[in-house]
Amino acid sequence: MKQASFIQNCMIRNPIQRSVSVCLKLFLVFLIISTGCKKTPPAGSVAPYQEEYSLAYGSDSLQRFDLFLPEGHDQHTRVILLIHGGGWISGDKRDCDYYAMRFSAYGLAAISMNYRLANDSVHCPEMLADIDSMISCIAKNTVQWGIAGDQISLFGYSAGGHLALLYSYSMDKNRKIKSVISLAGIADVQDSLLWNNPKMYHDIKLMAGDTIPGNWTLVNPVSFVSATNPPTMLIHGTNDSLVPASQSIKLYEIKKALNNPVRLMLLEHETHTFSAEAIAAFLIETRSFLDKSNY
Repeated sequence: MKQASFIQNCMIRNPIQRSVSVCLKLFLVFLIISTGCKKTPPAGSVAPYQEEYSLAYGSDSLQRFDLFLPEGHDQHTRVILLIHGGGWISGDKRDCDYYAMRFSAYGLAAISMNYRLANDSVHCPEMLADIDSMISCIAKNTVQWGIAGDQISLFGYSAGGHLALLYSYSMDKNRKIKSVISLAGIADVQDSLLWNNPKMYHDIKLMAGDTIPGNWTLVNPVSFVSATNPPTMLIHGTNDSLVPASQSIKLYEIKKALNNPVRLMLLEHETHTFSAEAIAAFLIETRSFLDKSNY
C-alpha cells in the first residue's frame, strides 16, 4: 500500500510522462533498497528475536516445546526452562508461554515444555525423564540456537513447581541447573494438609504411582534438600487454598537451616491464580533473583 500511495502522489504533482519516468526510477530504487534489507544479516550482526512452536524433543506427541530466543542471543545467553502445572494430569506448555516471552524480553532463551501426563502407565519417573530429555535436547542445539546450554534455570508452576524442584534436587547430577523457581509449587507431597483436598490426594497418588503416602519419599522434593542444591526462589499466595503457602514456607525454612541460597516471596491475599499486579511484582523479583544467582 505504501508503494502505491507513493506513485500516485508523484503523478498528481508532475506532468504525466515525466512523472511516470521519475516514479518508475524511484520505485526501482525502492525495490533495490527493500530487497537489500531482506538479505541474510552478515556474520557478527545482532541475532534476531525468534519464536518457534511445537518443536519435538521426543517421539511421544506430548514431547513438544515452544522456543523463544531473545534479540542478540549468543553463546553466553542463559536458558530458562518452564514447566506447566495442572495437577500432573492436565495443562499445556502454552499456559507458560506468557512467562517465557517475558523472560525472553529479559534476555534469556526461554523454553516452555510439555511432558507426559500422569495416568495408569505414566508416573513421576517418566515426567522427570522428559525434563532430562528436554535438557539433553537443549545441549544438542546450543550451536544451532546460539545459546549457552550449560546455564539453565528451571521455572515451574504448581505441579510444574514440584517437578522443577524435584528434578533440580534429585536428578541434576551434572549440575547444569543453576537455579530453580517454584511458583505456587508443591514441595512436600507427604504433608497431610494437602490431603484435605480429595482431588489433590488422588492426583498425588496417580503421579507417584503408589497409593501409600509413606512410599512417596522418592517423589518428594523436601526429601532431597541439601546444602548443594541450586539457589531456589519460592513464590506463593498467602490465600492459596489448593497448595497452601505453608508448602513453600516449610521448604524455605529447611534450606535456610542448611545455609543453602533461597528466597521466599509471599504475595498477600493472592490465591493459586495470580492477579496482574502480583504477576508484575514477582516477575520483577524473579528477574533480580536470576541476575544474582550463581551462574
